[in-house]
Amino acid sequence: MPKLKISFRGSKAQKERAKDILDLIPRISQLSEGDVRLKIQDLIDEHDLTAHILVNGNGVWSRKRIIKNLRRILTHGTLYDRERPIYAPVGSTLRLPNGATPILSKYFYQFLHLCCGSIAHYNIHGWIHQYPTADNLKKFFKRNEFGKRVLDWIPEWHSDARRIVEEIEQMLFPFETFMKTRADN
Repeated sequence: MPKLKISFRGSKAQKERAKDILDLIPRISQLSEGDVRLKIQDLIDEHDLTAHILVNGNGVWSRKRIIKNLRRILTHGTLYDRERPIYAPVGSTLRLPNGATPILSKYFYQFLHLCCGSIAHYNIHGWIHQYPTADNLKKFFKRNEFGKRVLDWIPEWHSDARRIVEEIEQMLFPFETFMKTRADN
């Protein structure tokens, strides 16, 4: 079994706290990468860790943060909060409306373009312009920008991302059952 490399990004205090909490995982070196990623994800959510934790160079994602943001998006039906416009300055005294405040968090946006088979579309506003509503988001999860179901796009070892996408699918498609057939592979 290859040795896992766990690294941390964030402030010194965030990294130290995350390292101390990860010490709670018994025999971590004997576990598969998929199992380690799920255990780390559970600890991130349980202890609200803010350090970025990477396993073999790939980040472990907080399920709780993404699902909380998705609930907010589904409540509004859109990825922008139309009640909170953004104003662009024109000259020194004039401001004109220029879109709305994103409901889609930067964290969820990063998850979408790093794990789910989407390009970044330049920035979060470009992504939201491409997928402005909850219905557009549903279509994306059924068929990402590479023509695949998002869950089928994520490799098996990326178990934390797969767990999140499975829960997203349950929320977006509560009455649909996805059957994976050999023909899809």
